Amino acid sequence: MSIQREGLTPQPSLEAEPDPGPAEQVETAVVAAAVAQGLLVGAWLAFFPDMALRAGGFPAAAPFFVRFAGVLHLVLAFGYALDYRGARRVTLLVAAKAATVLFLVAAWIGEGIPALLAAAIAVEAGLAAGAALAHGPAGRSRRARARL
Repeated sequence: MSIQREGLTPQPSLEAEPDPGPAEQVETAVVAAAVAQGLLVGAWLAFFPDMALRAGGFPAAAPFFVRFAGVLHLVLAFGYALDYRGARRVTLLVAAKAATVLFLVAAWIGEGIPALLAAAIAVEAGLAAGAALAHGPAGRSRRARARL
């Protein structure tokens, strides 16, 4: 014979999780774009280093360093996804993209950069700004839904 004690066993909520609001959808889209970009660029650098250098307008270099840059892109892309999925944060994404923009702008001013990397400044800055701007409203939206 078993005795049931009410209140000791947590019961799963029968309510469905509410749909994400518009700010959360934008934030998710920005993170997904950053992850996709990191995976694509990382794979390109890691698997086709000579082609990546030529397309970027750079002279030939040891493939090791280009492949290593590709691996770093891949690791960062996984970091963006894990940071967002686990804690709903975009801190790593914003910090990495902002640092990339600062580095590229400094290189552009100091020695010039190929056109492909000049265009990358806009992409990187857009992803950093998009994530930073969307995170505040998305966080407020999540907290408001949690109180319901």
